[in-house]
Amino acid sequence: MTFLRSNTLLTAAAKCVADWRLTGSAYWPKYQCSMNKTIASTQVTNTTIAPSGSFGTTADQYHGGVLLPDGRVYLIPGKGSSVARIYDPQTDSLILAGGTFPTDTSGGYRGGVLLKDGRVFCIPAGARFARIYDPATNTLTTPSYAYPSNAGAGFWGGVLMPDGRVFFVPHTTPNPHIYNPTSDTVTVVGGAWPGAGAFIGAVLLPDGRVFLCPNGNLAGNTARIYDPVTNTTITPGGTYPQSQALMGGVLLPDGRVFLVPYNSTSARIYDPVADTVTTPGGSYPGGRAFMGGVLLPNGNVFMVPHNSAFAYVYNPYTNSASAVSGSYPGSGAYAGGVLMKDGRVYCVPTNTSTSRIYGGGGGFDENVVLSGYYNKF
Repeated sequence: MTFLRSNTLLTAAAKCVADWRLTGSAYWPKYQCSMNKTIASTQVTNTTIAPSGSFGTTADQYHGGVLLPDGRVYLIPGKGSSVARIYDPQTDSLILAGGTFPTDTSGGYRGGVLLKDGRVFCIPAGARFARIYDPATNTLTTPSYAYPSNAGAGFWGGVLMPDGRVFFVPHTTPNPHIYNPTSDTVTVVGGAWPGAGAFIGAVLLPDGRVFLCPNGNLAGNTARIYDPVTNTTITPGGTYPQSQALMGGVLLPDGRVFLVPYNSTSARIYDPVADTVTTPGGSYPGGRAFMGGVLLPNGNVFMVPHNSAFAYVYNPYTNSASAVSGSYPGSGAYAGGVLMKDGRVYCVPTNTSTSRIYGGGGGFDENVVLSGYYNKF
């Protein structure tokens, strides 16, 4: 598969203008054109800083974050925090967001997505009810649907589909759920699903289908792809390592999916065109090293350090991986990251009192980073 870092997609700049609310096959070429234009001209600064703002010492504070339309970062509470927080990169400040979340042993929330109206939908992990945050009014509301009671993480991550509905990734829950913000209703996706920790996170494919990232905890060693148009699910080609080998995925500019190594010492890449899984170059530390990844404005993938004391970057152009500059706390410090409009990555604290920010040097068009392809955990 050819990577485009030349002028192939750089002509007719107007064709590169995308609207983050529009995704799917008809719109992906605009995203691809815009990204490759940025990639061809961006050199990411290899620096790590500790931004302002202190978090508590409670475990499982936040799990993932969402970029708000105004450029601030909304942090999704885990079971260890009763309030969300918002980081403002313009003022380098951290504030409490409006509303309260339940704090108990149920698992809280795991990730969120930006709805087309600019609100944030928080994915319930063990919590019985979802939450929706409105940045315009700084308020939190609770939709009425009661989700299955699961100790731990019934759902882990979500994806905004092209039609505006939210797909919940099933972790311990047997079946995915879909929330419709227009009708404020929930449907359960039928079919046989493995449950037992099979998936963590998902990626919106260029054609608008949802690729569920295999975690391989207890059940199965295959991925799933859900098609919202036909309401059908398939098991794509390829197998994956088990024992919590992987943790989340990142859509590459060429449409393939990079799967982030967690316990595994190697990553995986799924190609939806060829329907194949390959093991790319690069060696990783394993031992719950990384939790989630972020596409950098130079086309590389930043892996968010969880237990690792160093972040890693995968370069798809050289098919290699390396540690980046700067040190990280380790000990389960971060859970997911958010690509900000300026091209830097905000690492979301879950078991540490300070965040980290990596990179700099320019960012993608804001419609790229706000879209359902990249603005999720």
